[in-house]
Order: sequence, then C-alpha cells, then structure tokens
Amino acid sequence: MKKRLMTAAAMALFSASWAHAQSSVTLYGNLDTSVSYFSNVGGKSLYGTQDGNFIPDFFGLTGSEDLGGGLSAIFRLESGFLPSSGKLTVPNQLFQREATVGLASSRYGTLKLGHQPSFMFDVLSPMSTGWVGGGFNTFHQGNLDELANTFEFDNSAKYVSPTYFGFSFGAQFGFGNQAGNFAQGRNYGFTVQYKNGPLKLGAVYTNENDRFLELVNFTGLKSFLGTPLPTQGMVANHVQNWGVGGTYAAGNWLLHALFTQTRIDVPGESASANTADAGVSYTFASVDTVGVGGSVENLDGGHWVTVSLSNLYSLSKRTVLYQQVMYQHASGGNAVASLLGAGPASGNSQVGVAVGIQHFF
Repeated sequence: MKKRLMTAAAMALFSASWAHAQSSVTLYGNLDTSVSYFSNVGGKSLYGTQDGNFIPDFFGLTGSEDLGGGLSAIFRLESGFLPSSGKLTVPNQLFQREATVGLASSRYGTLKLGHQPSFMFDVLSPMSTGWVGGGFNTFHQGNLDELANTFEFDNSAKYVSPTYFGFSFGAQFGFGNQAGNFAQGRNYGFTVQYKNGPLKLGAVYTNENDRFLELVNFTGLKSFLGTPLPTQGMVANHVQNWGVGGTYAAGNWLLHALFTQTRIDVPGESASANTADAGVSYTFASVDTVGVGGSVENLDGGHWVTVSLSNLYSLSKRTVLYQQVMYQHASGGNAVASLLGAGPASGNSQVGVAVGIQHFF
C-alpha cells in the first residue's frame, strides 16, 4: 500500500510539473490509398491498390517543453505503414522515418539527435515533381538522391540555424558507431537555404559511407557497372549527393525546379546519376490544383524521361481526392522503363494511373 501511494504521489508530481512547464504532445499522421494501373510490369498489366502514392502513409508523435528564455526541448517519433495490409513500411523497424530528441531556440537554432532524414529530403524534396503533385512513382530512379525519404541517417546530430536576412544553414553528422573504424557507416551533409516572400532556394551536399542500395526492383537498369544486378541489393563504398533547387509562387501559380547528382563508388569503379526535374501547378478557386511536371535522368548507360499530370481536389483542409497519370520512356542499351515502386517494365515504356484519397489527422 505504501509503495502504491508513493508511486501515485510521484505520478501526480510528474504530471503537475509537466503541466507547469507548458509541455505539449501531438498525435498526427496521414492515410493515402489509391486504385492504380500500370501498363507494363515485367511484361504484364498490373491492377491493384497502392499505398502512399500522393503522400506517404505514416503516424507520429511530436512534442515540446518550454524551458524558458526562448528555449524548448523537442522530440519526434514517426513511423511509416501500409494501410492496405496494416504492415510497417520497413519490417521490424517501428520509427523508421524519424526518432529524434533535441533543443530548439529562436535565437540559436535547432539541434536534433537520433535517426532522421538527410537534407536532401528536408530541403530539396519540396521542390520536386514527386512532392508537388506527381506522387511517389515520379521520384527518381532507385531514390538514389533521397528525395522520397527511403534513406535516413542513423546515430546523427542535425543542426539548423535561425534565418538571417532570408538565409539559413545546416549541418548533419551521422556516426558509424564502429569501434576502431570511424569511417565505417559514417554520413554527413550540409545545406544553405534562402527564403524571401514567394521565392525559396536551397542547396545540399551529402556524403555517405557503406550505404545499402536496392537496385533490382527500384531502378530500370539491366546491369550495374557491367555486372548483373544483385538480387538482395548492394552496399556501396561511398555515395555522394548534391543538388540545387527552388520554388516560386505567383498568385495561384507555383513553379518548381531542381537538379541532383548522385555519385556511387564501388571498388575500382563509379557511376553518376544526373537528374533535372521541373514543373508547374495552378490552383482553381482554392480547392482544385492541376499540376504538370517531369524529370530527365541519366545513369550508367540508361536514360529516362518521366512526365506526370495530376489533379488534386480538396474536400477540406485535411482531405484530398487525387488523380494522376504518369508516363516514362527509357532509352540506352542498359535501361528499361521503371516508375519508382511500380517495378521494371519489359520494354522502354510504362504508363501509370492512380485515383485515390488522402486524409491528414
């Protein structure tokens, strides 16, 4: 009985101090499922449902505690899942999108520690066709440039400065956590951003050691650097990403453009993916947005042109009905068409159509 009273008192004291410190915790997330069609996946038509095409499916917890003097303690836990099956996006990894704790200051900036995306996702993804309206399938081959947030830095510290005259900068370092080999699994990156009214610009560089790459089901390559694609993926010795991009809003119009380069190093050889991405969208009566965009990409003897047309109709601030049509054409001796996540085609062309609903909570 005495133990129970002590526990109750401790809980009451904790609750009182938590409330006094003006803390907050928010549950949030997104549900997005569509009916889809792809004209050529391994030589056959594919009809089915598709999760997270317009916006990834996830749920998360985020919170802050006011520490006084403009300083707050913050945290974020975010997990991806598949509504059609109820499974996690990455098996056996609950918070694969983000798991961080840190400090935020209006004067000194924000520092977060943990598992978190790179600046390629944070800064450049919002400037891409895939983000603005094209959907997951229109991100680039294998998501090598990380715009779709399928690769995050483990054991990382990320700092983002306050904004000075429109400019801000950031740095991120992911420790390898390997005794005797500091470089193994080490990742780092930098960014510079500029925001002034309707104009947003960003530049990012990342450098990653021992990164795992999924090539068979997520690229349209027939081989990589002259050898058959490994069915279980491969670990690249070194991957470097850099990119620049921007958006400009003019009334109901939004223009976006970016360029990324991914350099992949394996023992004695290397290959680079170069991608230009651009598009424009227009919003009618504040509820219906039509967008057109596309990308051109080169990698290891392959060349891909991807275009998309999308219509996003807002039923409310949190619910959207969407329709998307996507087309990709591949050329070069080492390429087949492969919209990201759909699977490689048997030939040079692939068409995708998705009609779905997305809801924030």
